Order: sequence, then C-alpha cells, then structure tokens
Amino acid sequence: MDTMSHAADTSHPESRVSASERLRAAYWRVLYDLDALRLHQWEQSNLTLPQLRVLFQVRRLPGITTGQLAKSMGITMSTTSGLVAKLADRGLLVRGVSDDDRRQIPLELSETGQQLAGELAETTRPFLDGVAEELGDELAGVASALETLAAATSRARSR
Repeated sequence: MDTMSHAADTSHPESRVSASERLRAAYWRVLYDLDALRLHQWEQSNLTLPQLRVLFQVRRLPGITTGQLAKSMGITMSTTSGLVAKLADRGLLVRGVSDDDRRQIPLELSETGQQLAGELAETTRPFLDGVAEELGDELAGVASALETLAAATSRARSR
C-alpha cells in the first residue's frame, strides 16, 4: 500500500492524529537521528553552533558581508562580528577587501575552513545513502515531499 492511501486509511492509529502533529513528530525523529551524527562531528571540531552556522552560511554564500550575514542569521551585527573574528583567528574565514566600500568586507572560507565544512557536511552522507536505500521505490516521493517542505519552511521563515 502506498503512503498516500495509508495516510487516508482510518483503520490505522496514525490517521487519528492530525497531519500537523504527525509532521512535528516525524520532523523531530528525523532531526534527532541526523543531529546525533552531526553533533558528534561538531563537538570534535571545537566550534560553537553559532560559529558553525556562520561557517556554513559563508560556504553557501561566498562573498557575503558581515552585515548581510547578521541579517540572514537574525543576530546582531556585534555578535556576528565577534563570530567572524573568532573564525578568522582560527584560520577558517578570510576577510576580503572591497574596492567600493571599505566597510563592506566580503567573507570567504579559507582552505582549512572549506575542508572542515566539507568534512562536516559529508558526515551525514553515508547515513542518508542508507536511508535512501531503505526507502527504495518510495525515495522519489519522499524527496518530492522534502522539497515541498523546504519551500514551505523558507516561505514561513521569511514571513
């Protein structure tokens, strides 16, 4: 039986639980399983979660400025500046130079920062490959649902 007809079948206990409650429960189960792997790796990197967020944001958007970074992360400029300074001091971030405005300093990952971010990002790849294998024929449908979820979370966050 496919997932869609299973969800609509009222003889199953999960159909008595709202879809919103099922989403929350499934979200936390998945997050717990993924984060157990990532947290172990992060602890070994000796970086704080806010520092990791900066690292991955700069990896995703090379050339981002500290002001843009603060806005995208929803934190103050002074907090962001402190995080950037610590990561630069550790040799993970490089502050660039802007010819147009000396206050607009583009940020890039150093080679060491790129390597660390890559290692951290790759931590979950074998696990997710195993999950994909477990899903088998349901993989495409789950991937589509996750893409829909990602778009919805992006819209909800921007509101």
